Amino acid sequence: MVQTAARKIASVKIIRNKQTGHSEGYGFIEFSSRGAAEHTLMNFNGQMMSNVEITFKLNWASASIGDKRGDSGSDHTIFVGDLAHGVTDSMLEDVFRAKYPSVRGANVVVDRMTGWPKGYGFVRFGDLNNAL
Repeated sequence: MVQTAARKIASVKIIRNKQTGHSEGYGFIEFSSRGAAEHTLMNFNGQMMSNVEITFKLNWASASIGDKRGDSGSDHTIFVGDLAHGVTDSMLEDVFRAKYPSVRGANVVVDRMTGWPKGYGFVRFGDLNNAL
């Protein structure tokens, strides 16, 4: 069953600690289709991982960008990693908007406990070609 799901994966990003290089214990998986993602979520959430005593804890990715989505169609989001400590939402948005006018927003993910940036974020585009 894991091999079948693996064939439907488009990309994987493991989040690592910048200082140690060790995994932070989570990551992102992009699937080839929404159906493949739904299938994996339904069949693997709560299951034990192979060769490891850890359970899969799966959920839909969500980055709180103030829910600025209008009714003007779907957005396309990219992950941006290895951000410098001082990067803000507006800085990230401005950098991408300078090259891609279809940028609809950006979000630098912040640790809820410390308030410190986690070193990654998301940028939303209105045009899929800009997100590729």
